[in-house]
Amino acid sequence: MSLYASWLSLDVTNGIPVAAVERVNRDGWQFTKWGLRKNPATDDRTAEAVRLAAAVRAMEAALRQEAAFDAVFTWDPEFACLFLDELDPASVRWLEDPLPQCDLDTYGALAMSIPLALGERLLVHADAAAMLRLKLQAFTLDVVACGGLTRAVDLVTAAQMLGVPVYPHGRSFVPAVHLAAAYPDAIAAVEYRLQWEPARQQRYAQPWLPAHGVITVPRSPGLGATPRSC
Repeated sequence: MSLYASWLSLDVTNGIPVAAVERVNRDGWQFTKWGLRKNPATDDRTAEAVRLAAAVRAMEAALRQEAAFDAVFTWDPEFACLFLDELDPASVRWLEDPLPQCDLDTYGALAMSIPLALGERLLVHADAAAMLRLKLQAFTLDVVACGGLTRAVDLVTAAQMLGVPVYPHGRSFVPAVHLAAAYPDAIAAVEYRLQWEPARQQRYAQPWLPAHGVITVPRSPGLGATPRSC
């Protein structure tokens, strides 16, 4: 099962994290995703948009490939427009979750202008149909938050029917891998969160350790998340 790596705790707007870039470039991930938070303290919004766009260009030059970026709910519609004025939208794999609220009207307009990824905050009782009808580059559902594997199966099926690529959120990594293994034609890769998942896997009796950007799904019964005995 293919994985993509995310490292959202690094602030790429303060310079290229050279060690992190060297690490991900040699580890064989399908692609990578980086945090692109707006500084809430800045007064010059145009200058901030210029700064973030410059960071995107610098990161992709350092990686030597297209990358995804996650705004982590820190933008607003006006700032998103300022950012688009400074960057060729075709240069990013996707921009994920820029707005603090799931404003589908605004997201619909943004999706026409830049590759957009949504779905992490789609909760149990939310209506996913309107979101999936947007022109999304990636549907990033969280398997646990959306209601578990049973509902996730329905959502993946709906996304596949609409031609929306699915990239499950890494917070629910173990069930997401099982979901991806069951629907390989709909799910190209699962998010692997480099700053958190390795430590979390050490809590399990049999840690899931990626090798060259892929992970082997266990063939034994169960989810594969049995806690360590000590």
